[in-house]
Amino acid sequence: MFRNYLSAALRNLERNSLYAGVTIFGLAVGFAAALLIALYVRGELTYDRFIPGHDRVYVYSERIEYPGERPVLTDSSSVRVGPALKAEFPQIQYAARLTGKDLPATVKRGDFTASESNLTWADPDFFRVMPLPVVAGDLASALDEPDGLVITRAIARKYFGRDAPIGQSLLINGAPMKVTAVIQDLPPTTHLIFDMYGSTRAPQSPMPGLEKRDTPQNLVVITYVRLQPGASAAGVDMGGFVRRHFSPEQLGEASSRTRITAYLVPLTQIHLRPDIQGAYTGTDPAVLAGVGAVGVLIVLVAAINFVTLMTARATRRAVEVGVRKAAGATRRDLIAQFMGEALIHVAMAGLIAAALAELVLPGFNILVGRKIVIDYGDPILFAALPALVLAVGLAAGAYPALVLSNFRPAIVLKGGLAPSGGSALVRQMLVVVQFAVLIGLILFATTITRQTLFAINQGMRLDKNQVLLVLAKPCTDDLRDAMAAVGGVEKAACASAQALNLSVIGTKATVAGRDVGVYTGPVDYDFFGVYNIAPLAGRLFDHNRPADGYAAGAPSNPPLVINETARHKLGFANDQAAIGKTVTWPFHTDLDSAFGKDPAKPSQIIGVVPDFTFGSMREPILPMLFMVGPKVSYYSLALNLRLDRNHIPRALAGIDQVWRRFEPGDPIQRFFVTEFALHAYIDTLREAGLIVAAALVALFIAALGLFALSAYTTERRTKEIGVRKAMGAGTSAVLRLLIWQFSQPVLWANLLAWPVAFLVMNWWLHGFAYHVDQAPWVFVAAGAAALIVAWATVFIHALRVARAKPVGALRYE
Repeated sequence: MFRNYLSAALRNLERNSLYAGVTIFGLAVGFAAALLIALYVRGELTYDRFIPGHDRVYVYSERIEYPGERPVLTDSSSVRVGPALKAEFPQIQYAARLTGKDLPATVKRGDFTASESNLTWADPDFFRVMPLPVVAGDLASALDEPDGLVITRAIARKYFGRDAPIGQSLLINGAPMKVTAVIQDLPPTTHLIFDMYGSTRAPQSPMPGLEKRDTPQNLVVITYVRLQPGASAAGVDMGGFVRRHFSPEQLGEASSRTRITAYLVPLTQIHLRPDIQGAYTGTDPAVLAGVGAVGVLIVLVAAINFVTLMTARATRRAVEVGVRKAAGATRRDLIAQFMGEALIHVAMAGLIAAALAELVLPGFNILVGRKIVIDYGDPILFAALPALVLAVGLAAGAYPALVLSNFRPAIVLKGGLAPSGGSALVRQMLVVVQFAVLIGLILFATTITRQTLFAINQGMRLDKNQVLLVLAKPCTDDLRDAMAAVGGVEKAACASAQALNLSVIGTKATVAGRDVGVYTGPVDYDFFGVYNIAPLAGRLFDHNRPADGYAAGAPSNPPLVINETARHKLGFANDQAAIGKTVTWPFHTDLDSAFGKDPAKPSQIIGVVPDFTFGSMREPILPMLFMVGPKVSYYSLALNLRLDRNHIPRALAGIDQVWRRFEPGDPIQRFFVTEFALHAYIDTLREAGLIVAAALVALFIAALGLFALSAYTTERRTKEIGVRKAMGAGTSAVLRLLIWQFSQPVLWANLLAWPVAFLVMNWWLHGFAYHVDQAPWVFVAAGAAALIVAWATVFIHALRVARAKPVGALRYE
């Protein structure tokens, strides 16, 4: 009997090859998309779980609340935190600090020199806290030596051509370091982004200097701890720790109203905090939940399509059911047959889905910026796929198995079967849900794309086209002047990290007896000219006015150009009202004095410029005081060059030549500001790409669903249409009738999708300090796009039925 049912299933598949192909392929596309999304979400949720004892590892984190400002969440801490935690809490087995990601380091071996951006400096106990997979060497003690250096396998092969160059040396920024251990290349599911770990005991390590200048407000390292076996983080009294180490007396008068709360965050949760400030960027769990929901919806839509088409075609087998029952088949036999056929179809879709997923996986990895692999030996994946196939197969076979198997042979064989109005309503509702999902995804994709383009093109609020950044610490006058003389370079100016929002230094400014928290950004004379920033009031810095620059020992600080946000915060009614006013503040001329108590001196405001930022649109623009500062490494980070758009290749070649003359041993680090903007929003770009791809998949599957419904409906209404045509209805009238019928589910879908999408996108956009509006035309366009897809999908079916001759329709059945 099994062979009989199997052969019947295969014959039915062959006889309806077009519909079966559409059904199976649509389901396969949905399965493949859901599989890739599930692997992506699972990867994001399993960061750092490969590290042995990860459940005992934590990172120290702070929530800092400044008076009148938004709270700041940061993983950066004072250098004193790690040793203090280890000394005060017996529950902590090890504590170690990283200096975080610094400027690119120049690494040299023999005649080979390269720049490495992923270098950090780590305490000797770091690899006792983080026992990473090791290739060679004693990892636990690798950083005990002052010149100890731990590198990844990829770095070892790059510089030495082999996996275990233990004892060999590399020159790091001109100082020798000895390779004491080699670790495995870390998987993509880790927040650790470093390829080279130097010992903080090394002479060139920044840690000794940071310890010398330490204050509670100096957040310059990342502190990790590993708890004793059996210990709990709840037993570490972080409230008492904060009271002992961050008292008002220790914070100082200027920060006495600052409130600090400290936490120990589990290692596996580091990646799931999007608002954190520090060396790492996090993923928003809400976004992950949304992506996961999209995957579930795609599977749901694909399954609905499959069930709809199976249902539409199953009623054509009513006669077959009647014959089988008349020949003695029981209801149980028929249920087994239809369930088996559905499972065969779904199993074929599952196999095709696996092949599709493998085929598009490289492109998907590029889209999401990950290295996802499909491991069929994974027990979760091994169990999930068959379970999904079984669930969809049973759901798809339920209608023909339970309904058709209940038909009475006598009625069926006489042609007395009538379609169920209830099942038609269900099918209509399913199509409404399908198109509601599609319209929602179109709205999400459009809004995310608009916000991303706004952030990249307009969010910085300055003319960044053809502007090149050259990292130079310090950026000297001689280097600047030599670069300015290169053909194709129009303007050149040095700038601090603070002016470029790559770092911040807050200070207290006093205006008319009122203290205000502001941020400082030393720049060069032509900095605003490079970005074509014109003053809203007053003037900009001028080379021909020596008093505009910093002068050591002067009774006053250099004059200021402030931005609009600073003008508001300082209390001036308008831009012009700020010109000529005096601001008293302490000007830190080097790193040592930045954490000391410099005397406050007056400065005169000479200009107000529009707000601009190199930072993320997720954060509000800071109140900035710009001044011409001294050319020291603390303030001078990058050379800003505006290039002639007609001579960019020539200018780049000349810039590289000048750099080799000034820094013959160091590779140049340069990039266009437009590249910087793209990198700042790479996470948003990936979200947009993922949602756009999901919208395209949903579009394809929804079109298949409507194709199934139109095939079913037009066949069921063939006789009705024949009567209408016999009564004088023309082809255009019948075509309008059918098109309107298929347009109604799409129109209802808009009413369902629009309010939900509005609320979701409103919540997402409010994560940005500056964002686009939800324009009504976007909603209208999404609904119109779905309607056009619906019309294009059903047009062929509707036209074929509308053009059929009435005699053929009336003889139907």
